Amino acid sequence: MKISKTSWALLAFGLIIIAGASLFILFKNEDSRKTDLEDRLALAEASIPAVVANIATTTEQADQLSAQLEEVLGKLAQAKGQFPETIQSIEYASALVQMAANSGVDLLSFESSEASKLTLSKLNFEMTEFTLVVRGDINPMLSFISAIDKGADFLTSSMDVIKLTFDTITAEDDLPKPTTTITLLLISYEG
Repeated sequence: MKISKTSWALLAFGLIIIAGASLFILFKNEDSRKTDLEDRLALAEASIPAVVANIATTTEQADQLSAQLEEVLGKLAQAKGQFPETIQSIEYASALVQMAANSGVDLLSFESSEASKLTLSKLNFEMTEFTLVVRGDINPMLSFISAIDKGADFLTSSMDVIKLTFDTITAEDDLPKPTTTITLLLISYEG
C-alpha cells in the first residue's frame, strides 16, 4: 500500500499544526510564568527599602541595647565593689570604738554573729549581725548613730533595731546617761 502525496502532505501539515499548537501552549505557559515572576520581583524590589530601614532600625536598637548592657554591667561591677568581700568583725569593732570615742559615747559591749548566706537574683551575699551597747548623753548618742549611718565602712549596712534605755535609779540621785542597744546588719558580696 502506497501512501499518496496528498496524504503525506496532510500528515505533515497535521504534525506542523500539532507542533505549532504545542509550542503556542508552551509559550503561553512560559509567558504566564514570566509575568508571575516579574510581579514577584517587583514586589520584592518594592519591599527592599522597608527591609533596609528595618535592618537599620534593628542595628540601632542593638547598639543602644549593647550600650545599656555595658552601662548596667559597669553599675553592677561598681555595686559589687562597694560590698566588702569578707566581714572582719575585729576591723569593724575597731572602727566602731573609734567612732564612739569621736562622738563622746562609751562602747560597753560588742557582739557579732556568724555570717549567714543570702542569695538575691543569683548573687551570693553574706550577712553578719553586730549588736552594740553604748552609753552616753542623747546628743553624742545621736551623733554616733549618724556617724555609723554615714560612715564609709558601713555603706552596706542597715541599723535594724535601736533601743534606748534609761536607768531610773542611780547611787548619786542623778539622771543616768541612757544606754542604747544597736543591732547593725552588714552585708558583704561573695564574688
